[in-house]
Amino acid sequence: MEKYFDRRGVLTTFFHEVVRMPAHEFELFQLSSAFPARIAAAHTLPRELRVHEAYQFKPERFKTLNVPTLLLLGGDSPSFSKAAIEAVNGALPNSRIVVLPGQQHIAMDTAPDLFVREVLAFLAKPA
Repeated sequence: MEKYFDRRGVLTTFFHEVVRMPAHEFELFQLSSAFPARIAAAHTLPRELRVHEAYQFKPERFKTLNVPTLLLLGGDSPSFSKAAIEAVNGALPNSRIVVLPGQQHIAMDTAPDLFVREVLAFLAKPA
């Protein structure tokens, strides 16, 4: 690894340009308890992006995975996030999508009550 690695810069660029997190949401994210761990792991992002680019999603691999699965989607998420969630939902025989209105990538931080309510509802009645 290089002698100097701008972890905060890499993380900021990743969330703004790849995740497309709005500035106001990134400001909230920086205040979260998870942010220091994300900074510490920022050096893994280039490797993870390379793996992401190389991965080929094959829906048929998941046709027998009958585990109840909750897929959470922010109502204000970018179209690529919506398309990915819909593809996963189509591949999993026992999944459902719940849209969190007005949210994007970090609803657990920006709307924790909504996030927890949906997760608990799913756990109470997963099928």
